[in-house]
Amino acid sequence: MSQKNSPALQKEEQPTPLETELGNAPGVGLTLEQIRSVVSKAHDVMLPKDDATLMIATILNAYLTEVDKLQTRHEKGLTRLMAEKTDEYVSGVQAAVNQLSASLSSASVEGIRKVFDDHAATLKTFRSNVYLAAVIVGMSALLNVAVFILKAAH
Repeated sequence: MSQKNSPALQKEEQPTPLETELGNAPGVGLTLEQIRSVVSKAHDVMLPKDDATLMIATILNAYLTEVDKLQTRHEKGLTRLMAEKTDEYVSGVQAAVNQLSASLSSASVEGIRKVFDDHAATLKTFRSNVYLAAVIVGMSALLNVAVFILKAAH
C-alpha cells in the first residue's frame, strides 16, 4: 500500500466539520488552510485542522464579512446621498446661471437702449445746432445783400 492511501493520510485530507460548514473561502478573510499555512511559515508549527486556534480565525472572518456588508451598505447610501446632493447643486447652479443670463440680457438690452438714447440726444443737439447755424448763415447772407443794396443806392 502506498503512503497516499494510508488511513492517517486519508483522515487528514478529509475536511473537518468546521471546514465543511465554512466552505473554501469563509467570508472575506483567509481560508483555514491559508491560515494554517501562514502560521506554519511564520512559526514552524503546523496547526491541526481541528485546532481551537482556528476558531479565532472563524470569528474574525465572520466579523470581516459583517464589516464588508456594512461598508457596502454605507457605500450605497453615500452614493445615493451624493447623487441627490449633486442633483441639488447642479439645479442650484442652473438656476443661478439662468437668472444671471436673464439679468445680463436685460442689462445688455438696457445698456443698448441707453447708448441709443444718448446717441439720439446727441443727434438731436447736433441737428438743432446745424439748424441754428443755417439760420445764422441765412441771416448773414440777407444782411450782406441788404448792405450791398443800401450802399449801391447811396
